[in-house]
Amino acid sequence: MKATQLNLPLDNEIGTLARLCRDLAEGGVNLLALSAPETGRETGTVRLLVPNGDLASRALTKAGYVFSSEEVLFIELKNRPGALAKAVEKLARAKISIRYAYATASSRTKTTAAVVAVAEDDLNRAMKMFP
Repeated sequence: MKATQLNLPLDNEIGTLARLCRDLAEGGVNLLALSAPETGRETGTVRLLVPNGDLASRALTKAGYVFSSEEVLFIELKNRPGALAKAVEKLARAKISIRYAYATASSRTKTTAAVVAVAEDDLNRAMKMFP
């Protein structure tokens, strides 16, 4: 399915992620996924996958954040060896380039949730591959 991802350039300082999460919580925003990779630089990009982009945008704007939004592919898979491999191989066979991806799994629910960013022109075609 298609999901809204918000991209925030943030300073790489102690407490920055804690403040962001608190600001989102106070705005009533639930997160489906978060990516905050170590960059080794003074700033980095935090990516948030949210179920309600409008609510999250209002909360971030109110708290003074600068951000951009984009639509990404959100895939839920069975949590077993090879599930993600099959999904990204399917995209590769369709000649859909993956810009980046991140995933998490839950052993309790036996599912894996993957966020896959593809070119905007390829998003609708990619979504049809994962109904």
